[in-house]
Amino acid sequence: MTIRFRQGSDPIWPFAIILAFLLTAACAATGPSPYQETHALTNLTVVFLDDASLRKQYEAFAQTPAVTFSSFATSGSVKTVRGFYDYRTKTIYCPKMDFQVCGHELHHATIGRFHPDH
Repeated sequence: MTIRFRQGSDPIWPFAIILAFLLTAACAATGPSPYQETHALTNLTVVFLDDASLRKQYEAFAQTPAVTFSSFATSGSVKTVRGFYDYRTKTIYCPKMDFQVCGHELHHATIGRFHPDH
């Protein structure tokens, strides 16, 4: 590729292209930076409930059934609320010791150490 300058043109332009290329190459060589996302939660409440109490609480909150059934020609499905978050009161409702719904570390944050080896 040949770069030709017109008389009176700005000779800094090719250097800007070279600098952009070098910076792009340097960023690519360093690789992706480690991922970290931090959230500081204030005034968060966590309520642990058994399944029946959780469904009752959800139905009072959402004014809809916590368990829904749908049928299709080939197969039906059942959807059950397993946990929910109330944005108005900043409250998480979930079953105790169900780490898929409420999270293992969230349990540590709320009830502390619960492993027998601690």
